[in-house]
Amino acid sequence: MRYHGAMSKILVVDDEAPIRSTLRTVLERRGYSVEEAANVDDALAKLTGSDPPELALVDLRLPGRDGTVVLEKARALSLPTEIVMISGHGSIASAVQAVRSGAYDFLEKPLDRERLLITVRNALRQARANQERLNAAGPGLLTASPVMKSVLEEASRYAPAPAPILITGETGSGKEVLARWIHVRSGHARGPFVAVNCAALPETLAESELFGHVKGAFTGADAPRKGKFVTASGGTLFLDEIGDLPPPVQAKLLRVLEEEKVQPVGSDAVTAVDVRVLAATHRDLDALCREGRFRDDLYFRVAGLKLNVPPLRERPEDVAALAEHFLDAAYQRQGWQVTTLSGPFMKALKKFSWPGNVRQLRWVVERAALLAGPAAPDPSHLPQELLGAGPASSGSSLSDIKEDVERNVIARALEKYSGNVTRAAKEVGLSRSRLYEKLEDLKIDPGVFRAGGKGR
Repeated sequence: MRYHGAMSKILVVDDEAPIRSTLRTVLERRGYSVEEAANVDDALAKLTGSDPPELALVDLRLPGRDGTVVLEKARALSLPTEIVMISGHGSIASAVQAVRSGAYDFLEKPLDRERLLITVRNALRQARANQERLNAAGPGLLTASPVMKSVLEEASRYAPAPAPILITGETGSGKEVLARWIHVRSGHARGPFVAVNCAALPETLAESELFGHVKGAFTGADAPRKGKFVTASGGTLFLDEIGDLPPPVQAKLLRVLEEEKVQPVGSDAVTAVDVRVLAATHRDLDALCREGRFRDDLYFRVAGLKLNVPPLRERPEDVAALAEHFLDAAYQRQGWQVTTLSGPFMKALKKFSWPGNVRQLRWVVERAALLAGPAAPDPSHLPQELLGAGPASSGSSLSDIKEDVERNVIARALEKYSGNVTRAAKEVGLSRSRLYEKLEDLKIDPGVFRAGGKGR
């Protein structure tokens, strides 16, 4: 797909050569690149090729199969190409239905030149927004691993469906990244992606956070709150660590999923919501169900479709590509010239077992970049446990490594927000009180991150 400043490609799909020729002339005079297709098969081949168009103008009446097949296939594959249907007077009702099914717009024959150009310009703007969402979600899923590619193939089949998906995997393996990848390829991609860390929700406020409350619903409810379901309506709600939800909230969540309506705390009114729910957990929900700590009926509701993100140690092919990506991002943020990782540095990364998974790899690389920059990092910029790592099955104790990862993550969040504990807590997905406990355990003084190294 093309970006701003490049020539936009438009596919014209019509079985009448004179119409294709006329559209080509009008569009090429405006600087667009135009391809033609005379039937559904030819159109689909160009849409799914290596250099697909940003926009397709598709006639509804085509020989053999009509143009809605092109639309259905494009949406089923979650292609970022926008589709504008062209209809004769007798097929306007079908064109309206196509728009309801995901077409950007429809144009009625005979085509009005100005209306055509305005529609094309607006549809291309939407197509670029689609591509930017894909680009934003893509880099975190760089993979050369056969096992991860298999997960993405399965995820691509699930993405267009409205059903909930349960994503399992170890902490830091990339469950939220996969959820965002699914979102931008789903039928809810034009809506918001709202993430909630269920483990960080205080039990007394979890219901209000998810479903909202009215003013005066409880002590401290000085203003009404919409809740995450209403905020995410039209888009995707990602419930991370769903296994940590309190049982009373589990019951209400099940009802919302079944009825697609929310009832704010303290209110008798209900609000309809259109939300695609993606849930994630590093816990064994089957075991939690057997222990009575997670509702069976809720489990069956959210786990109809399941994906498991393999830990980084099971996809060693990904270490190099992810490390280079994190290094590039770190250097670009600092305004330094992008460099490459040395052979010895990369060798140390590949030998390590990565108990903290992709999240740990990211912070190790970014830490090395900050220590070395603007020069290229070398092994001396790595934590000691990596330098002393043997084969992938050995290394420092898991608790020591996790503590180092937590220290790095929390320190970076405090640095980012100049020692503001409230904002840092939100960044790392902890409650403010829990972060203070971590700061005490890890012996981190947030004051050193404030201006002048002193508390305010």
